Amino acid sequence: MRIMLENGELEITLNALKKIVYFATLESYGTVGLGDSRSFFERIFGGDRGIKIEELEDSSLNVDVYIEVEYGVNIREVAKNIADNVAHKLKTLAGCEKLNITVHVVGIR
Repeated sequence: MRIMLENGELEITLNALKKIVYFATLESYGTVGLGDSRSFFERIFGGDRGIKIEELEDSSLNVDVYIEVEYGVNIREVAKNIADNVAHKLKTLAGCEKLNITVHVVGIR
């Protein structure tokens, strides 16, 4: 992701954005951990666990977060809180404005 500044440009890597999403997700109430969204081949040959970020041509970001939640919590409320927290952190820390955040609940512990 590139941001134009007065004296040049700033590039924020997808790995840096994934770290922001990771910490924003784990600090949200009800989250036990990140789930595994990877296919069999990605698990063997590498690939990120629990977070997918795709930058589109219009500079917007598609963010998919795969989580496991604590048993007994309101899943809808937890997912909404995570989406709101991730959006807030990406906007304030990285300057991302156009976001599409999807939270996938893949497990309950």
